[in-house]
Amino acid sequence: MRDIEFGLTRNEKYAVYLVPPILGAVVGWYLPVLARWILKLPWLPYQGVIEKIASYSGMTASVILCIVGIIAGIALSQFIFYETLRVFINDDSVTVKIRDTKDNFRKEDLQSIYLDGKSLVFVGQQENEMFNEKYDGNKKKIAKIFLSLGYPWFDSDPYQAAYRRWDENDHQIPAAVHALLRARKGCLENNQETMARQLRLDLAGIGVAVKDRNDKQYVRLDQSTIDQKLNQ
Repeated sequence: MRDIEFGLTRNEKYAVYLVPPILGAVVGWYLPVLARWILKLPWLPYQGVIEKIASYSGMTASVILCIVGIIAGIALSQFIFYETLRVFINDDSVTVKIRDTKDNFRKEDLQSIYLDGKSLVFVGQQENEMFNEKYDGNKKKIAKIFLSLGYPWFDSDPYQAAYRRWDENDHQIPAAVHALLRARKGCLENNQETMARQLRLDLAGIGVAVKDRNDKQYVRLDQSTIDQKLNQ
């Protein structure tokens, strides 16, 4: 069976290809005019930069800024594609691609698949979290395909009751896990999303699944995996 792909629809792909460069071109062309209007505001940051842009005039400046806007729009389009999850499903396995990573999961290795808010989550046979990434595609369609191919799809997190709010004074959690959760808390507070994502992967690798709710971390512990990984 040929892989069934989920992610951006064809129309959404066209929009991502076209809209940012077009907007970039329009903004670039009219940027000096916008800058002169912004200078009328009573207070603004980076006033020197805005004054410099406002001083540009003539066709040559507009064309150059238009080109710069198009380039910036193309870069934004590429970034959107880079950050968008693509899912390929067939009878035997699921392949996921996002950023610079590509992972394959066999059907028999998966115990549950579900959407946790906007995140697509795969859980293994040992109740270990194997995958967790934001998914922006059609949720009803992907659920239907997973079910039709015999995958263990759930409409909600079947392990919800096993999560508890992380407490730095929880003596049941090993010190090494506390250290990672503490580091991740700092990343979340400082909007360091890439590092926070990596720390969540590190935690999942040692048997700790993490949810973020109202700026708080909630954890589900696989004690046997934790003991195995930390005692290696």
